[in-house]
Amino acid sequence: MSGSAAPGPGSAPCRFAHYFVVCGTDADSGLEPDELAVLYQWLEADRHGKSSDTANRTSGENFDQSPLRRTFKSKVLAHYPQNIEWNPFDQDAVNMLCMPKGLSFRTQIDNRDPQFHSFIITREDGSRTYGFVLTFYEEVTSKQICTAMQTLYQMHNAEQYSSVYASSSCSMDSLASSIDEGDATSLAKLQQYNSYDISRDTLYVSKCICLITPLPFMQACKKFLIQLYKAVTSQQPPPLPLESYIHNLLYEVPLPPPGRSLKFYGVYEPIVCQRPGPSELPLSDYPLREAFELLGLENLVQVFTCVLLEMQILLYSQDYQRLMTVAEGITTLLFPFQWQHVYVPILPSSLLHFLDAPVPYLMGLQSKEGTDRSKLELPQEANLCFVDIDNHFIELPEELPQFPNKLEFIQEISEVLLQFGIPPEGNLHCSESATKLKNLVLNDLVNDKKNGNIPSNTINMYELLKGNETIARLQALAKRTGVMVEKMTITAPMAEKERDVKLQCEEEELRDYKLNVQLREVFANRFTQMFADYEAFVIQAAQDMESWLTNREQMQNFDKVKTTGSLMV
Repeated sequence: MSGSAAPGPGSAPCRFAHYFVVCGTDADSGLEPDELAVLYQWLEADRHGKSSDTANRTSGENFDQSPLRRTFKSKVLAHYPQNIEWNPFDQDAVNMLCMPKGLSFRTQIDNRDPQFHSFIITREDGSRTYGFVLTFYEEVTSKQICTAMQTLYQMHNAEQYSSVYASSSCSMDSLASSIDEGDATSLAKLQQYNSYDISRDTLYVSKCICLITPLPFMQACKKFLIQLYKAVTSQQPPPLPLESYIHNLLYEVPLPPPGRSLKFYGVYEPIVCQRPGPSELPLSDYPLREAFELLGLENLVQVFTCVLLEMQILLYSQDYQRLMTVAEGITTLLFPFQWQHVYVPILPSSLLHFLDAPVPYLMGLQSKEGTDRSKLELPQEANLCFVDIDNHFIELPEELPQFPNKLEFIQEISEVLLQFGIPPEGNLHCSESATKLKNLVLNDLVNDKKNGNIPSNTINMYELLKGNETIARLQALAKRTGVMVEKMTITAPMAEKERDVKLQCEEEELRDYKLNVQLREVFANRFTQMFADYEAFVIQAAQDMESWLTNREQMQNFDKVKTTGSLMV
């Protein structure tokens, strides 16, 4: 870690976004297996003693997995602009981080909700570029790809049937009974819930839109991408061509100066973001609330301790955005220090050899559905902090020292969390308890007349106007004079409901911002207390000034061992 300032965009022109990227499948090249990901799967199978066909490994095919669950190559379909002098476009890195698993396919019975995640690209000089991705599914219109998927399923089913018959050494009668009782049932379920028929099913493939920015304005980029996605999927055309919104963001929206706010327009609504000033805490747009809810206060402090000791930390989750939220949350709390070692919050499957590095790192690895932690073999586990985000579980290194005044520190953080209705234990056991506590705090806030809020049982404005005599007389007068009154009819306004939802989201975002500031101040204040007596550990030189200046490169001026021992007790 280091106390140096974060590298800025340097001499780069102050644009809010550098690139707009589209990744997906190339209909001309068809389905290409992701050979690196398949090779990793083969190595994992070989490590656990499972047989695997060498031909499958070399060809990139994996007949053990159904085609809908296999990994296929994704490509950068388009990016705008083509290249920027001060930030060259790295096509391989962007494609790998936009779709770390490659392409994924679904049918009409599968969940196809859009998913958002972010990533970081670290350059050789230590500067960072941020990416924000919205992944969605679109219908496959290429007959070539649909036919290829159908062929893959025929090969897969043939392989499954042959393995069933080959694995049985019993007679034909016992074989038939065993298939009727067990294997036939499994195969029937497999074909029912994990199959594809070109004449019956609709095939969908993943596609993503991405923004590459110099600063992590996550909320603003997420809102812009969601509005763009809604415009693409809406039956009603947007007010302007979609290209105009993208061009405006890339070329006409500036990066907000320090200490200033910026308002620009998405497809449907304006978007506002704020950049902290030089005397404020650095920009952090990732809600710390989510990190505390995912890990719990006790676990997060333990992971934070491992980060301070510069150990190896591996985050593990099925959700890419959870990996980013926890990684960015922990590194944000390090202020005024910075994590100076390997930092890869989302590690693509083709780069798993990075985990063999004998250096401190903070990495995130996506877990596969149904994968057991016991089957995950990691190097140098004695010095590894393993964080299973989805299961709210951590494995700590051996002989980990306690954080200084840990109980007092946890109590101080707990008071801040409870003030915002967040249970310190997070969502470790029962998410309902967190919801009830949060609702309780909000209800107390609403019903408290001292703060100027209106009680929750306020009269419904719609019901009040519906029986208003003045409104009725105006409607009757309008009808007599021939004025169209369809638009004047009082109905339950959907626009008002949408405004309420929007207002609720804005209030939630403001609460997250306030919570971020208070939590970061608590951690920064703790560092201040820890290092307030640093002069007691300075070794005073006994020589005169001239001899000290001559030998200062060999001099030990600070007692590191004594300092560490007094802090980590």
